[in-house]
Amino acid sequence: MSKPDTRNKLAVILARWELLLAAAEANQDDLCALEHYRAQLKAALEDTRAAHERKLGHVAAARQATQEVRALVRLGRDLAAQLESGVRLLYGRRNPKLREFGVKPLLPRARKKAVPRCAVQGCPLEASATAK
Repeated sequence: MSKPDTRNKLAVILARWELLLAAAEANQDDLCALEHYRAQLKAALEDTRAAHERKLGHVAAARQATQEVRALVRLGRDLAAQLESGVRLLYGRRNPKLREFGVKPLLPRARKKAVPRCAVQGCPLEASATAK
């Protein structure tokens, strides 16, 4: 189940308050005892709108900051790759000094171990070695 869109919900609430305030102002003569509540609701409506606008500004600023961070990380990765490449070029791909820079040196390939062979013709060790 998806979360309801809070912007639409807030818009519905604010529209309801505006309708209520408009009706209260139109019937102000009949609702003099409720004038205090009407004034408080009007102030709450204005404060809610202002807070929502501030929130939207913060969301936009957060998005902008996220984009800046992502761009800087991309730039940093490129620069780190170039520096690592330069270090490899300077010291050589197999030099153990590369470890100081966090770069794994190229190691020689491990040789396969020799399979033990039996000198006797028809030995069971010979059969198992060739079965693999």
